[in-house]
Amino acid sequence: MTEPLRAQSFMTRVEHSIFMLRDMESYDSEPPEGVGIAYLPVARGAVYVASTIQDHETEAVVQVWPGVPPMRKEGELLGQVALSSVSGRVSVHALMGGPERKSVELDGAGLYGVRVYRFGGGPAAQARRAAVVERIGDGEDVEMPTDLESYVIEMWR
Repeated sequence: MTEPLRAQSFMTRVEHSIFMLRDMESYDSEPPEGVGIAYLPVARGAVYVASTIQDHETEAVVQVWPGVPPMRKEGELLGQVALSSVSGRVSVHALMGGPERKSVELDGAGLYGVRVYRFGGGPAAQARRAAVVERIGDGEDVEMPTDLESYVIEMWR
């Protein structure tokens, strides 16, 4: 069990330092208490992932494993939680954004383990973002670097 069964890459907008992994059919769209404090707060059908950086684009790769994956040696482990999927499909979304057209198939509806790792981020990425804001301003039409941080989200039944 050294390889995931399948994986899907998502580019998503991080808004207010948050994005979410959610079931494609049934989830609470209202973030739970503690978002921005806890790294992985969970609501019905959704896991809210906190970023160290304000508004920007990031890549999140969702991997579906046949069982509990081995712990990674690289990346910052943000935590491990359980997520209930009604549809058997999940997607990565911006907090306020519209529906993502892509999804990844799980092994049917049920309860899944979710482990999230962050790569990059932190003070160095915050400084890069701040330099862009200082140089060209901060707004909806500002192109932020897309490589400030990335995520791997491992899921298993």
